[in-house]
Amino acid sequence: MHFSASHFVKSEGEFENLHGHNYSLRIKLTGPMNDEGMVYDFREVKSKALKICKTLDHKVLLPGESKTIKVTKSEEFIEVNVGEKRYVFPEEDCVIIPTKATTAELLALYIHEHLDFPKDFNVKVCVSESAGSTGCYKK
Repeated sequence: MHFSASHFVKSEGEFENLHGHNYSLRIKLTGPMNDEGMVYDFREVKSKALKICKTLDHKVLLPGESKTIKVTKSEEFIEVNVGEKRYVFPEEDCVIIPTKATTAELLALYIHEHLDFPKDFNVKVCVSESAGSTGCYKK
């Protein structure tokens, strides 16, 4: 499963310019096996994940809880201020993620929270920005 999106990350003294990735998503599910010999129906897993990917695809991903990246909504636009830079995006082109950054790890957490699997399952979500750049969240 894939989605393409842009983002930027501000960390201690460093700021990445706005850039994009062709993200890939992997989900690992472990839990009790049902009478049909499955832990969970792959079709349902894929359906849930594809819905989330669709909401992120071709969007600017913005951190809603960042201390260093200020995101402000106004009528039809979203204004982003970081350091000396100011960006203005159409609201429909953005997704504000309720997190402090849009790192692969925090995107994995965001996606994990929206998958809504039963509590007795262990779910690991991995988001890759590129080969060798993967962040995961497991619970």
